[in-house]
Amino acid sequence: MSETSAMQFRVNFKSGRPVYLQVMDQVRAAAASGALRPGEALPSIGTLAGELRVNRNAVAKAYSELERLGLIEMQPGGKYFLKESRRESRKEVRRTRLAPQIDEGIIRGPAVLKTALQYSLLAILLGALYLGRIVLGGGAVLGLAVVAAAFLPLRSLAGKVAHRIVFAKRFELPRVLRILKGEAPSQPDLDSFMERVIERTEKALGARLELIQDRAEVLSLVNSFPSLRLARAPVSAGADFLMPAFSEDEVFGVLRLAPKASGEEYDAEDLDFLAAVSEQVAVTANQFRLRNERQESEYALDIQRGLLPREIPEVPDFTIAGAWQPAKMVGGDYYDVFKLSETQLALVVADVSGKGMPAALLMSNLQATAKAYATSESSPKGLCDKVNRAICSRIATGKFITFFYAVLDSEGHRLTYTNAGHNPPLLARRDGSCLRLETGGTVLGLFADASYQQACIDLLPGDRLVMFTDGITEAADSSGQEFGEERLIALLREHPAASAADLRDAIMQDVTQFCRGDFTDDATLSTVVGPPAQP
Repeated sequence: MSETSAMQFRVNFKSGRPVYLQVMDQVRAAAASGALRPGEALPSIGTLAGELRVNRNAVAKAYSELERLGLIEMQPGGKYFLKESRRESRKEVRRTRLAPQIDEGIIRGPAVLKTALQYSLLAILLGALYLGRIVLGGGAVLGLAVVAAAFLPLRSLAGKVAHRIVFAKRFELPRVLRILKGEAPSQPDLDSFMERVIERTEKALGARLELIQDRAEVLSLVNSFPSLRLARAPVSAGADFLMPAFSEDEVFGVLRLAPKASGEEYDAEDLDFLAAVSEQVAVTANQFRLRNERQESEYALDIQRGLLPREIPEVPDFTIAGAWQPAKMVGGDYYDVFKLSETQLALVVADVSGKGMPAALLMSNLQATAKAYATSESSPKGLCDKVNRAICSRIATGKFITFFYAVLDSEGHRLTYTNAGHNPPLLARRDGSCLRLETGGTVLGLFADASYQQACIDLLPGDRLVMFTDGITEAADSSGQEFGEERLIALLREHPAASAADLRDAIMQDVTQFCRGDFTDDATLSTVVGPPAQP
């Protein structure tokens, strides 16, 4: 595909569909419509990523998936081409069956014996005819023509075999690339894959190959040969050739190819092959990196889920439920419910600034600190004072935590709370009114000398309390409109007799449908329902 064809690709960043899937869809559509014909080249990974202004990994993943599906293939030089979808002819099938018998230009197995016998027989007959011409004169010319015609199929086969032997590299180098691509998914890590790459590349080129990954050495090479930052072809470095391997537009390694042991010069096919090997190494390295990140995130998610309450403690007259929906694999939202005494429960909802792993680590620190200071004797105000001072001594600059802490007294039907900069929980009364629990102070982690206030409120029959993070109210639909507090209050009023679990499910279902499951921020809530109102 030409560079003008690359301009046909478009990415809709507002659609929410991953970039690599959009690229795959457009390649399939172009192939189906005939806009992209078999044998035409696609834009290189770097070219298309630059045109679309997206990460190279997205394009590399799209091409890798299309190649796995058999729609495209990468050839020496690192270029991807659309494959033909037609069925192979009998001639192509025979060629495919013969190919495994050819290794490094030498026909092996039964084909060796058959070809040797045919050549020997042809040589004997030609020699006999030559001698016959001397003895019999011109009449042998006709005989020679007849014999040559009879052995025309042998001549054709000999030509094909000779072509294979003379042009063995043209068949061998793509075969090595196909083998390396096939072996990549089964390798446990990049080091194992590189062992295969080096072994097969050294055998194919007859020269020593090395992957340099030490950061200091890579930077030294890039500084010495600045063209490595943009190179898509091997760079000459004295007697060696250098080829960079990229990860997210950064050179993470350099392939160094030593001179051939035979003393021969490298030709264009050799250097195109090295470039293709480098591209395969980069694609495979990115796949391993993404796989490792996914595994680490899944492990972190399991740990973080373990920090949330597995079972909600029970107290007389009240039901409590919670939900946690991280925007990424892990998140910074946190809710907790734990017993302080037989009649007292601690209720916590918090939101750490940021997302992902850093927020998750700070959240776990917060949970440990809060539980360490929470006792039946400590007040919500006093707990927030202590947690804030502890967090201020550990938190990174610019980070903070919104925090709501309450003590539920099931015996006195009373809630005592402190709100440290968090979204005010909503308390829906039986009469339809709704209170916002705002008393408290500033967020945790910014000012070590901050002071906090607390408030007490009676919980009446029919009351419903929902504590939540901003991922609930700020969940947005396709037009950018937020769910908002008004919709949340309306839901509380619509379910006056629901249990805590039913109320939680109703809220999460409504919010999920509103944003079509596209949570851009961690979404967490905890619901508390008191004794039912008397009719």
